[in-house]
Amino acid sequence: MSRRVVTRFAPSPTGMLHIGGVRTALFCWLFAKKHGGTFILRVEDTDLTRSTDDNIRIIEEGMEWCGLHWDEGPVVGDPSRWVGPHGPYRQMQRMESHYKPAIQKLLAEGKAYRCRCTKEELDQRRASAEKAGTIFQYDRRCREAGHDDSQPASIRLKMPLGAEPWLEQGDILLRDLIKGDLRFPASSLDDWIIARTDGTPTYNFCVVVDDTDMEVSHVIRGDDHVANTPKQIALYHAMGFEAPAFAHVPMILGKDGAKLSKRHGATSITEYQQMGFLPSAVRLALARLSWTPKIDGRAIDTVEEELLTDEQMIQLFDLGDIQKSPARFDMDKLNWMNQKLIQRAAWQEIEPHFRPFLPEAWSAKPDAWKAHAIQCTQKGKSLVEMAGFLEFVWAPPAEFDQTAAAKFITEAVKPALKDLCALTDYSHDALHTGFNSVLEKHGLKLKDLAQALRVALCGKPVSPPIFDTLMLLGRDEVVARVGKWV
Repeated sequence: MSRRVVTRFAPSPTGMLHIGGVRTALFCWLFAKKHGGTFILRVEDTDLTRSTDDNIRIIEEGMEWCGLHWDEGPVVGDPSRWVGPHGPYRQMQRMESHYKPAIQKLLAEGKAYRCRCTKEELDQRRASAEKAGTIFQYDRRCREAGHDDSQPASIRLKMPLGAEPWLEQGDILLRDLIKGDLRFPASSLDDWIIARTDGTPTYNFCVVVDDTDMEVSHVIRGDDHVANTPKQIALYHAMGFEAPAFAHVPMILGKDGAKLSKRHGATSITEYQQMGFLPSAVRLALARLSWTPKIDGRAIDTVEEELLTDEQMIQLFDLGDIQKSPARFDMDKLNWMNQKLIQRAAWQEIEPHFRPFLPEAWSAKPDAWKAHAIQCTQKGKSLVEMAGFLEFVWAPPAEFDQTAAAKFITEAVKPALKDLCALTDYSHDALHTGFNSVLEKHGLKLKDLAQALRVALCGKPVSPPIFDTLMLLGRDEVVARVGKWV
């Protein structure tokens, strides 16, 4: 295929944005970026009973947080606007302009027909087939009836009967870029409904019309869609369209091999944001589910190689390196990646994602202070944990660890605490010199004085490194808090 590379992520806004969907979107995004192509976000909101504007907003905001920015698609939070030449990118807004004309064209060309079989009639035939121990298949009784539009009717596509020249020995052939060649006997497939009796088109019909209109070259999606693909291939042929390449990625299981659920960890991308993960860590962890990057033909195997940047992932991404079997999601691995990437990131990269976990007072702090605060808490496993390290900054402790206070704020230490309050230069080097002088004067060890300070300043014997703790609070606040003990 020599077409320009265009991929799309087309979620249905019927609930949360699942990490399985985000992984699919990530593969679409990586493939498009690898080939200098276009990545599209399209919202498939034809399920009117479950699709909501709130769910659409959750998808858009979740994708933005993940860093999976689309080249074409809706404008976040504004259903009336979009970016790109193929809009609108919400299916319900494409009914009159795209789907209905396509249905009428198929009817006019004799490639689709009106079916007046009611749901009750079809259910009765299905029950009879089950009773007889046979597989129910629509008998195409309306195919030659030539029903007009005088009565309500669903619209069915005329599926190939087995002799069409594009079939492969009577089969619909799916050349999957991940799973390999899959064959579906044409005789086993019904004439499926492309529009319901009320006129609303069905999912498989809309997908083909949209992917064609948006010039999608590669459909990368979950392997739960494999069964839909032969129907869609037949529709491409009926409409005279070139079918895209298909790649069906395996599902994600829990660490124990069971279907991914809450007991394996969060399943919604929003929850990972709330848990304090960096988007880069989520991208990397999801990318590694089913994909084994290779460098010069060799699978990566060292820590340094495993912690890939976006640029490295784009460069290395290859659909041929995606495994066919289901992937297993490991929460411990995500936590490890998150901590490593936090430790490696510049403070400017962390700050926008860190900000939501902090009080408003954070925004008023100068950049130098923010940089210091982030750098001295980067041992944290998550942004939530890092924010916890800074709780002492925003207000004096409401209560104290009495056991720690009795242990560390002793009569022998209090004079040293008083002398520390006399220090005026809070640069790191000056504090180091001042501390040494106080320790030498009172014959104390650093840990004894540092722990006493932590309890007085934070209410507990835990804080960032003691010089950093003093610098973050500033002299006035240190003197005010320590003064209550001496």
